[in-house]
Amino acid sequence: MRRSGGGWIAVAMAAMLITKSICGKEIRVEITNMIRYDKVMDIDCRSSEDDLGQRTLIYGESMEWKFNPNFSKTTLYYCNAMWETDTDVKQIHFDAYEYMTDNYGCGSDCRWLFTINGLYAYDSKHDSWDLRISWYL
Repeated sequence: MRRSGGGWIAVAMAAMLITKSICGKEIRVEITNMIRYDKVMDIDCRSSEDDLGQRTLIYGESMEWKFNPNFSKTTLYYCNAMWETDTDVKQIHFDAYEYMTDNYGCGSDCRWLFTINGLYAYDSKHDSWDLRISWYL
């Protein structure tokens, strides 16, 4: 017995809906430069499947992106950031989103804040900013 083309489309749509419900809802990541009013930050973020490119963020500016975690729950976005201080150049590598950590931490709204003291992550469960990396340790 031969299936019509519409039947295969319905099966594909159902598979996509099941995959989306298994993988979870859409995730939003936001990174903001609040280092100092006269400092710009260069940042380059990517995953194994998606290169978001390099951006230069002026003070108060943010970059953000949205995605759905992959089926195997191994989604990882990492970033490299660089900016000049009064005395040297700071460089930092950090994981902006890692499924096994952040799916239970920031949930679907992962926010990062670069400040003069360090890198903060938003904790939506406690409505607070947690210092993750200090520049002075």
